[in-house]
Amino acid sequence: MATVAAVGALGAVGGSVAQAARSDRRPPTYRVSPRPETRTTACASRVVWRAGCAEPLVALTFDDGPDPRWTPLVLEILARHDARATFFQHGSAAREHPGIARAVVEGGHEIGSHGWDHTDLTRYEAAECLDHLTRTHEALVDVTGTTPRWLRPPYGRMDAPVLYAAAELDYDVALWSHHLPTDGAEAKVDRDLATASPGMVILCHDGRGTPAESLYAAVERLVRTLTERGMRFVTMSEIVDAVPAHR
Repeated sequence: MATVAAVGALGAVGGSVAQAARSDRRPPTYRVSPRPETRTTACASRVVWRAGCAEPLVALTFDDGPDPRWTPLVLEILARHDARATFFQHGSAAREHPGIARAVVEGGHEIGSHGWDHTDLTRYEAAECLDHLTRTHEALVDVTGTTPRWLRPPYGRMDAPVLYAAAELDYDVALWSHHLPTDGAEAKVDRDLATASPGMVILCHDGRGTPAESLYAAVERLVRTLTERGMRFVTMSEIVDAVPAHR
């Protein structure tokens, strides 16, 4: 009897899930991308969580800058260890702090797009998303003198219209395999060190409301320890373009 009851309960749950799926009446065109009908060149965007490189390379990335308090501190840490990183900057912050945005490039680091602000890109219609990212792209080019190759969507959220906008701007999308947050940074850096391997992409922050002194103590320990292990910190473009590992 207990088995029969359990099967009945599972059937009820399954039925409710199926019913919910049937009741989802979104139209076929819901959140699909436009078609590049008039484009005559490639329209593609790859999504990278981590690289598969043969060399002992690590990509350390920072979101939400440039910030007048935290970005210079990050640059000092990286310079001490001869490390390179990729900074995913907001267009609004780059416009507000152009000297700091340029200092990132002058330090040998890479600039990527993180949107104009921290708005979830999936909230925009397709044309709005492309306008938003184009405005950001133009600001970053104007301020830093470099052309971004990478997009990191805020919160890591994306769908077909976001990927289409990325492709229109010739961006690839950088996600991450590891995260070093402010909360519990000292404990989390231990986990990142324990699971470190060539090709890893680490998410960190240098702007908005998340950074703290404790975070950058953890960042320095991460960079120092992995460098001592023989790993080298490079940009997203360098790690993806490196010689791939044999599968």
